[in-house]
Amino acid sequence: MTSKHQLLRQAAEKESLASTFTRYARRLTGALDGVPARPQECEAFWTGPAAERFAERAAVLRRELAELEDSCLATAESLRRRAHRLREDAAAAGDRQGADQWAPDETR
Repeated sequence: MTSKHQLLRQAAEKESLASTFTRYARRLTGALDGVPARPQECEAFWTGPAAERFAERAAVLRRELAELEDSCLATAESLRRRAHRLREDAAAAGDRQGADQWAPDETR
């Protein structure tokens, strides 16, 4: 059986990982700031098929980064829920261990 200490350690590790996912997800948001997203935004300094391909690819990357951000945030939320359940299990384990401490020897 997993001890209260082990459960609390696992919960803390999951919370830490969730914070890391959230921090990195928030950084993704601005990763392409300033990069032209439409061919019209390139026209001042770049025109032609290459500029259009670049703008199209930039738009795809923006969507993919938004999806990655959503996935990271969903994973972080899942980790936090699991950490919460582990803390509940740790509290219950602590209650059981405390009750066992006072039980007569023949019931242990």
